[in-house]
Amino acid sequence: MATLLEQRIDDRADPRIAAFRDVRDADLRGRDGLFCVESPRIIHRFLHALTASAQGVACTPRIQVDSLLLSPDAAVFLRPLLDALPSACAVQNPLAIFLAEERLLSELAGYRMHQGALALGVRPVSMGIPALLQVLPPDADLIATSGVVHTDNIGGLFRSAGSFGGVGVLLGDGSSDPLHRKAIRVSSGRVFSVPWAESTSLESDLASLRKSGFALIAAEDTPSALPIEEALLLPKIESAPRRIVVLGAEGSGVPPALQSLCDVTACIPMRDGGGLLHEGDRPSLNVAIASAVFLHGLCGARRHARTRLHGRR
Repeated sequence: MATLLEQRIDDRADPRIAAFRDVRDADLRGRDGLFCVESPRIIHRFLHALTASAQGVACTPRIQVDSLLLSPDAAVFLRPLLDALPSACAVQNPLAIFLAEERLLSELAGYRMHQGALALGVRPVSMGIPALLQVLPPDADLIATSGVVHTDNIGGLFRSAGSFGGVGVLLGDGSSDPLHRKAIRVSSGRVFSVPWAESTSLESDLASLRKSGFALIAAEDTPSALPIEEALLLPKIESAPRRIVVLGAEGSGVPPALQSLCDVTACIPMRDGGGLLHEGDRPSLNVAIASAVFLHGLCGARRHARTRLHGRR
């Protein structure tokens, strides 16, 4: 069990807070094995997920806090969770909480988006698909990403997953780091509550998951694609115990090799621009918004399945 060590900081050159100085994601990831969380609200979700995990709420990967740098107001806001940290942290060393005026935080970090609160977390050990499936409910679906490289889209996807619930995220084929500072911020801290894992070979992993009973849906607008509401009603999709929606890169979409693995290709029906788009310029959604539409569809399909099962009893 950790102990809290609260320390006052009055000088931005103080060596105790070197890791917070001019925070850059590449440095944190490569040099220190850390990640950065900004703002009281997002740190609140980070610490809440940590304490919930310590109390037995299943999630993966497991996260830990390294240290916090807070303004007095942020410390007051976070106090209930700060007091719960000693029992939630597995480390034996004192857990450092640095207190400084907000002006010093801005000078130290080089920007003001922190709103008086910065936290450093320990990068978790990469967990595999078995660990991901183990913490999800038996009927939970998955979102799989292939080459989704923009941090905004990864963050938006996690925010959608956290809002609709009952879903895990499988990141494959060069998808962006969900613990990038901006991805955490755009996700509104949902990267800490949505179970996720990384795939080193998405094609192989999806093939294995299909053999284990998952139905695969490629989210792609092709001439043969079915509207999402029709695709979810196909017998092979509707009767499957679990489903995976495969989302592709922002420009190239779902690779043909992954599309061929899927049971169906589904699209989001959209209208054109009423003549305002030039020829060949089709309407489209970015992958984060598309993930929300598909997650809404999966959520409705699960609800429909439960209602139908209940009616049979």
